Amino acid sequence: MSEVRNEPGVKEGMRALLRRNAATVLFDLLLPMAAYYGLRAAGVGQWWAMMAGILVVLPRVAHQLLTRRRFDVMAAFTLSVIVFSLVIGLLTDDPRALAVREGWVGSLLGLFGAWMIVSVGIGRPALMVLGRGIAETKTGAAGAAKWAARWDHDRRFRHGIRVLTAVWGTLLLAAAVASLVLVYTLPVDLIAAVSNGTYWAILAAALAFHLYYTKKVDLRA
Repeated sequence: MSEVRNEPGVKEGMRALLRRNAATVLFDLLLPMAAYYGLRAAGVGQWWAMMAGILVVLPRVAHQLLTRRRFDVMAAFTLSVIVFSLVIGLLTDDPRALAVREGWVGSLLGLFGAWMIVSVGIGRPALMVLGRGIAETKTGAAGAAKWAARWDHDRRFRHGIRVLTAVWGTLLLAAAVASLVLVYTLPVDLIAAVSNGTYWAILAAALAFHLYYTKKVDLRA
């Protein structure tokens, strides 16, 4: 794999991946929270502040879907959450109800985590599918194909992918459960900060393990 990693395009692919993740944190986490708490500090009601926090994400998601050449699953998922939240917002003026329903829609990530766990024992684990897209961003189509081909002849690689998929699935499921508990129990003004903070803390733990384990077991493209 060393010849693939030393290709000139690898560093550019890694930078693109980091930029995309940084943009996700900025626009999908920090911007909505800034909108919500900024409006609350200005005296705006919880319902309007919550709706503003939802709407502020819409332009970026629409831009992703319109400009990318291939279908973006995460952008489509985010858009579906936004649309669902807007519909719920029009049906109720209770900010708690809006937060609870958003929590349930967000828990779909828990179903995704459960699917990842199940995929470990059925066919190829989910990270073989997701990982190929990341590998293509880093190393191009040829590098991604070479990475994926390791599944057929590298027993250590297969074991590592199964372990990594199971860890990601478990943590995503845990994040979804934690989110649902928090939206039902916290004061409304704390939900955005605590539930998002909990989710991103779990995600950070998953990414830390991912970086450690992929290097240790040589799973990187």
